[in-house]
Amino acid sequence: MRALICHAAEDLRLENIDMPTLGEQQLLVRVAYGGICGSDLHYQQHGGFGTVRIKQPLALGHEVSGIIEAIGAKVSGFRPGQRIAISPSRPCGSCRFCQAGMHNQCLAMRFYGSAMPFPHIQGAFCEHLVIECH
Repeated sequence: MRALICHAAEDLRLENIDMPTLGEQQLLVRVAYGGICGSDLHYQQHGGFGTVRIKQPLALGHEVSGIIEAIGAKVSGFRPGQRIAISPSRPCGSCRFCQAGMHNQCLAMRFYGSAMPFPHIQGAFCEHLVIECH
């Protein structure tokens, strides 16, 4: 599948990457639309923002919506063809808040398309995305 990859400032490439594998508690989504955020522009124009710099190729994007194509075996409440907006947050799943079902309060929250941690969190400007169901 294709994805928009930033290698450095002023170095964006449309590249072929591996199709993600669907897990039991995940959805496979065909990305339909994406909003370009200020952080995406900073990565493209400057290679990062503040002290955060791209250290490896990074798929940009975290504000996307799409259409469900496949559903993991242990997922309920969703159906193929359903249109969804995708939260850019990626909770850790193991902190006390995540364990209590309060994923929005995660102590180690990560976000699609972020070069802050290393290895980077790949973004959502790609043809397909696998997302977690909480």
